[in-house]
Amino acid sequence: MVVPVIDPFELAVLADRVLQIAGEDVEVLAEVLESLDPDARAALLDSDLLNAYQVFYYHFREVPEPLAEDRLLLHAAQESREGILVGGDEDLDLIFFTRQGVPVMEIREADTLVARYEGKDAYRRARAFLAGQDR
Repeated sequence: MVVPVIDPFELAVLADRVLQIAGEDVEVLAEVLESLDPDARAALLDSDLLNAYQVFYYHFREVPEPLAEDRLLLHAAQESREGILVGGDEDLDLIFFTRQGVPVMEIREADTLVARYEGKDAYRRARAFLAGQDR
């Protein structure tokens, strides 16, 4: 999926409206995003007008662990294309990505990919892997 090009001013106005409706409530934000035109939603989810926590919640409808939430709040939504460290254990890193609008969780040991999960259940599956249920 290619992120549509929308006039930056129009996108900023849309983001303001969406955030005004949702306030600080990520559940409401996810519902509002779901109601948008797919092109507008994709543009917002890949912009610097939302943060990565909002994108994470939209995709997984789950609140991550507190440290992960803090890390995600510090990054713009568009940074999820490059990957954001959201947790792990002593040897493994848990990284959140979006690829062409699809949420991805990767588990890495240094530079080696250990596991990769895509889709709405990727976070749950990655956590199960880290807990030893899927190793």
